[in-house]
Amino acid sequence: MSKCHLAFVALALGLCASNALADTKALILASNYEQASDVKVQLANPIVDGQTIERTLRRAGIEDVTFVREPVFEEWVQSVDRFIADLEADDIAFLYYAGHGIQFQGANYFLTSDGSTLIGMDSLLSRLAGNARGTVVVIDACRNNPLERGSGSGELLVRGLDFSFDEQPDSVSMDELLVAGEGLAQVSNLTGLSTVVFFSTEPGNVAEDGNVSRKGSPFALAFAEELRRRQSLDEVFRRTAIRVNKSTDGRQSPWRQGDLPFDVYLAGMKSLPIP
Repeated sequence: MSKCHLAFVALALGLCASNALADTKALILASNYEQASDVKVQLANPIVDGQTIERTLRRAGIEDVTFVREPVFEEWVQSVDRFIADLEADDIAFLYYAGHGIQFQGANYFLTSDGSTLIGMDSLLSRLAGNARGTVVVIDACRNNPLERGSGSGELLVRGLDFSFDEQPDSVSMDELLVAGEGLAQVSNLTGLSTVVFFSTEPGNVAEDGNVSRKGSPFALAFAEELRRRQSLDEVFRRTAIRVNKSTDGRQSPWRQGDLPFDVYLAGMKSLPIP
């Protein structure tokens, strides 16, 4: 082998070593709220969005993909527990959530599929932290405050995924949730360079569910299209944001928080140049 070829091989190996080419393991959770007693919280597209992302990841060569449809609280706990237990130190953990997200008192919560429980996003990130080389969390959950249109009296349970079954869950009244802010807030406990969170729209704004029922949200359609390309995750994020901003006439601008100290290529790297 010539010195030129040896140099090229060394360059290729060096590039591969500096980027994330380890196994990617994915968990997708999506809720249309078909089990919810309040029909006003129901959505048309999250399950379709989850199916789209699942197909895209599998076509990109990611084999370990788990899709959980309409999870109630216990299924949230079980699926996240199994996901974390399966992670290895060099893996990339990829989690995608589609459904309702609520901002309350500066913190973000996800609504379980039966509409009875709010799950703290901070507790989810805390559970995932440190269990993989890098964690990627994609949140298409800023559609609206599903309770602002009036859902009667009563209260919702507020729980974290790092709870003990013996502890008594907190609760929040419907009246308190009626004055919750739109969209989601910035994540308060995201530090270091181990986790990146990609939101379907910017803080305090509302993401669109899609104009056509069961055809997908603008964010999921754009994100899936970019995931298919051989490009870094940074490029996926940037190009998705541009697509969504254009398709919604500027009403919605996806944004990211946090970072990883290396590049991630879910669909593979671009071809290396031949010297």
